[in-house]
Amino acid sequence: MTKVRTPRAGTQGARARKHRSRPTPRWLKGSETLDAIARSRCLMVLSVLSGEKPVTDAIGEAKISRPTYYQLETRALRAMLAALNPLASASPTGAADLAAAAAQIEALQGQVARLQQEKRRTQRLLLLTRKSIRAPVTTGRPGRRPKRALPASNPSGKAVWVRSKARASTQAASTPTRAGESAP
Repeated sequence: MTKVRTPRAGTQGARARKHRSRPTPRWLKGSETLDAIARSRCLMVLSVLSGEKPVTDAIGEAKISRPTYYQLETRALRAMLAALNPLASASPTGAADLAAAAAQIEALQGQVARLQQEKRRTQRLLLLTRKSIRAPVTTGRPGRRPKRALPASNPSGKAVWVRSKARASTQAASTPTRAGESAP
């Protein structure tokens, strides 16, 4: 008989991974160039934020007050946000360069304006192209003139192209005449 595994509560069919502790980076522990107080404060804030230690234990070990800890935590988080900001300049402080951000926003607004103008131009060209290519509506076979019925008085029996009355009358009316003369 084979055993069927049932998933544990909270997992969806897959086995839950065991949580492993994340060691403190070596460069943070062993760097001689970093200030010892700054290093210990950084480790303290990271251990509290990671859940390794409660705030009460951390402030007891560091011998600082609770408001001082929260000020340090706020400063540390702001510094991390400034360092991880995509618009952060290459300055040693890592603060965001507002002039660079403003320049980038202005460049993007110019690009939007140019693209909107290009879109309007393209739409207008499309409209004019559709108007100029509009094919005339034809009936019958394309490329040939339609045959007209032969008049009953045609003695030869050959096909004769007869102009419609409307077309003949418009051509006669558009024939130039001198003042006082009538059209032929």
